[in-house]
Amino acid sequence: MTEEEARDWVVGRFGKAAARRLDRFGALVIAENERQNLIAPATAARMWSRHLLDSAQLLTLANRPGDWLDIGTGAGFPGMVIAALSDRAVTMVEPRGRRVDFLETAVEELALDNATILRGRAETLPPHRYDVISARAVAALEELLTMTRQLRGADTRLILPRGRGAATEIELARSRWQGTFHVEHSVTDPESLIVIADGVSA
Repeated sequence: MTEEEARDWVVGRFGKAAARRLDRFGALVIAENERQNLIAPATAARMWSRHLLDSAQLLTLANRPGDWLDIGTGAGFPGMVIAALSDRAVTMVEPRGRRVDFLETAVEELALDNATILRGRAETLPPHRYDVISARAVAALEELLTMTRQLRGADTRLILPRGRGAATEIELARSRWQGTFHVEHSVTDPESLIVIADGVSA
């Protein structure tokens, strides 16, 4: 997928104003990448296809309203993108201080009143039920299910990009966890899989 095709995908679903917000956010990430390692330098030229669209597609998989929690947000993918494309309350959790500083600056520059940044780790957050939980390249599936147990309710949906090993991770998780698990193919790479999990309990 080209950069133009990736941007057109977002324009077609969320509008030109939303795409312009993501243009601005992508520029902020690239500028900050000169100061700290937010993304692999080789992916900067593919900001739309590798990062922005890869995150934006998760919003179309949520299938329910409500509060969104993004774990290990890092450079803001997907949490900042979800906040920029929707009016959902989005909470982003990130343990590294310099990245938190960047995210807070980006929230202010983009005027995202629906976004909250927390410094810390998911497993140390107080109990709270989020409607949707996402995590991109944070931990193995089983570990993610364990660290979010106090943050999920019976109707919480987990949306977890897992690359090409998703099916194996689901089989391992099913030995300890009940729920409905399935995969979706990423629009940016058909061989890359996204795990969707509903009603997960030990």
